[in-house]
Formats: sequence, C-alpha cells, structure tokens
Amino acid sequence: MLPLDDGGGDAGELPGFSRADLLAAFGACALDRAQDFHGLSGTLETTLAALVASPGDGNQGSARAALRTAFASWQENEVLQFGPAAPLAVAGGQELRDQIYSWPLVSRCAVEETLVSQAYAQPGFSSAVVNRRGLAALEVLLFHDGADTACGPTSPIVSSGSWAALGDSERASRRRAYALAAAADVRARAAALVSAWSPGQGDFARRLASAGPGNPTYPTTQAALNAVSDALFYVEAVSKDLKLAPAIGLRDCAVAPCPELLESQYGGLGKANLAANLRGFRRISEGCGASYGGLGFDDLLSAVGGGAVAASLHTRVLAAEAALAAVDEPDLAAALAADPQSVRAVYDAFKALSDVMKTDLVSVLDLELPASVEGDND
Repeated sequence: MLPLDDGGGDAGELPGFSRADLLAAFGACALDRAQDFHGLSGTLETTLAALVASPGDGNQGSARAALRTAFASWQENEVLQFGPAAPLAVAGGQELRDQIYSWPLVSRCAVEETLVSQAYAQPGFSSAVVNRRGLAALEVLLFHDGADTACGPTSPIVSSGSWAALGDSERASRRRAYALAAAADVRARAAALVSAWSPGQGDFARRLASAGPGNPTYPTTQAALNAVSDALFYVEAVSKDLKLAPAIGLRDCAVAPCPELLESQYGGLGKANLAANLRGFRRISEGCGASYGGLGFDDLLSAVGGGAVAASLHTRVLAAEAALAAVDEPDLAAALAADPQSVRAVYDAFKALSDVMKTDLVSVLDLELPASVEGDND
C-alpha cells in the first residue's frame, strides 16, 4: 500500500494522477450535478408558470413530470453533500442542501398553513422555515389535491375554520400559485449552489482541489478526501437507515410494515429516489463521466493496493441497483403491500454495500467514519 498524504502534497506517486487531480474531479462532478439540477429547476419553474396561466390536466401532468425529473437529479446531489451543500457544522458547509430539500424535516400541515395564509406571496417567503419551501413542499402541492388537512384541531387554520372556508377552486388556485413561488425559490437556491462551486464566483472546486497547507477549509488532502468520503455514507445513514429501515419495520415502526415512514408520501418517488442515490454514489466511487468513466475512489483504491475493495464496491452497488430493479411495483409503498420481501432485499443490498464502506474502504484509505455511522453495527 502506498503511503497516504499527510500534508499538502502527494506522498508517493500515483499511476497517472495525483490526489489533487482526484479532488478536482470530485469538485467538477459536484458542479456538473448542481448545474444539471439548476437547469431542471428552471424547467420546473417555467412549467409551473404555464400551469398557473392555463390550469388543466395537461399542464398539471407536465408540472408533475417536471418535478419528477428535477427530483431525480437532486437525489444524485443528495450524495454529494460536501462543500457548499453540506451542513454549517461541516468544513466548507453552507447548508444549501437543506434549503432545497429538507427531508426528513417535512410537514404537510406546515404547507397547508402557508397555503391559507398565502405567505408564499410575501417578500419574506425565502426565509420561511424550510419545511414550507423546497422540493418536499412542491411534492405536496403537486401530488396531493384533497380537501382534507393534515393539521390537528389546535392549528389556527382548523380552529378558525379558515381551511374549511376555502372552496375547492380557491384551494387549487392557491396550490398552483404556491407551487410556482416554491419552484422559483428552489431555482434561486440551485443557482446559489452552482455559483458556490463555479470558477470566478465561489470557486469551491478550486478550494477542494487545492487542499493542503494554507487551505482554510482542508489543511490536508486527507481531510478533503474524508469530507467526500463522509458524503458517500449518505447511502448508509440516509438511504438505508432512514428511507428503508423504518418502513420495513427495523426501527421506529410499531407493527411492520410502516409505509407511512417512506420518504415520498405523495409523489410515490421513493424507489426512483433510491436509484438516483446509487447513481450519485457511483459518480464519486467510480467516476462522474459517461458510463461512470473518469477518476473516482476506485482509482485511488487500486493505486494503493485496494483493487479488490474497489471491485467489491462495484459488485455491491450493482447488486443494489438490481435489487431495486427487481421490485415490480412502481413505488415502495405498493411493494410493501404486495411483496415486502422485495423491499427487504433492497435494504439488504444497501447494507452489503455500506458494510464494505465501513470496513474495507475506510481501512485501506485510512479514512475516518462520519459521526453519523460511528458505532452503527447494523
């Protein structure tokens, strides 16, 4: 095994690339995926503007399709939470992810209270609590059109009768206007993420690639590699432990299964989201180019004698993709009702992938486990 960098340079030569090259590839990937989502968020906003201008089933269907497409792109970005997308507590984090997609902090009631107050039409909407904005709010607004409310009797919109006073037509009109405002906010947040990574603007890609002495965020290349590795553990701490485990009854579920604990309650996007998480994972573990070409952690593993670990990661991510593809139903809620074992097989495949990450990957590359998975033995 070649020695890993303990400063700013490359301890030991790597065949054909340096650690700085690898970090530059990670930064370029994060920018590319942010740009992809930004473009799709603009399409979503345009589609919703058309829906507001001309309500109808055709434009409603187009808006839902645009949200599905934007969601798929964002779910790749979910696995790229290093740098500006990361929480403020993380080095370089600007918490831009939570401003775009706050799950599991979601609340249909909060969305319905905002719909009644029409706070979405006020100048301060961009500073509203995140569960009243973002992709999660858009999912509620575009996919749930019932006259009922998720709010309890103590909510002002219930106790005052203001929700009940809204007629179906007015409620639908406000949903469209609210969705357009939320989409505009998402597009602005996506633009901020692109700007944060872009050369000549925030240029975080350069900061990541220049990790080493004098770098205010990553004083060593190992610290930068650890930040990217931590982001990859999304498939362990979130995809496996939050999106799958509760729903199949492994935690936080009194009587299994618990489909109400699935990620996407209104759009039925849970299965597609997990598939996109795996695509995001592969863009960093294998390469961000076409067919996952380019530099990834697998190249570093091979360079330091961990080719078998790289092969194992590849095999297991393919197995997770296959397990998802084997779920016949379009979404996990239907699968839990018709064939719960198929969903358990997806969980097991994600666990097999994360087991390699928690042991072999971090060991060979001398990385630290993120706090979110330390001591997690499941």
